[in-house]
Amino acid sequence: MSDPYFYEGTNTHVNVMGIRDKALLKTYTANQFGLAMLNILKNPPKMESAFDFLELHKLLFENVFPWAGQIRTVNMTTSEFILGDGLVEFADFRTIEKELKQIDLKYQGYPWKFVTKSEFIDHLCKFIVDLWVVHPLREGNTRTLIVYMDLFVRKYGYQIDLEGFGLASNDLRNGFVWGAIGEFLNIKTILNKIIVKEN
Repeated sequence: MSDPYFYEGTNTHVNVMGIRDKALLKTYTANQFGLAMLNILKNPPKMESAFDFLELHKLLFENVFPWAGQIRTVNMTTSEFILGDGLVEFADFRTIEKELKQIDLKYQGYPWKFVTKSEFIDHLCKFIVDLWVVHPLREGNTRTLIVYMDLFVRKYGYQIDLEGFGLASNDLRNGFVWGAIGEFLNIKTILNKIIVKEN
């Protein structure tokens, strides 16, 4: 069965501009993402719920994908080199809404404001990895998740150190992968380095 998110016979995502060349779409997406980030930084949305992840994706990608912010309608897996090309299976698309509700139930009652940085990072790792494993959108999940994480930690007096993030950006995605199989040391080490108290 063909994937409705790709132009038939290509590996290029369906997009609002009708771009069929993957390299051109990558450049266009990066430019639009940058513009969207400027608007978000001027008027940051509140990240109160796992469902806000969908709204954030829409803000970031509405000028790229016609389905921005919409729960995917296909199942997804990814082959990961760091797992010896083992597969990571994301949530079944039919259960995504239920999974997001479960994430809210699990984390919304946590006293984020009143814990030590170490405790904050411990719970943040699990929260962020839980969201990543759901992978509610067809494309742009990891980029959206990093912005979501930045907006989320700012509510509690933290921020992401951009210099540290730049050095760790590739490792961060690998950290999500390790976390997906229950190994949190990698992601915890990275977040301890890049999440700092706000100036």
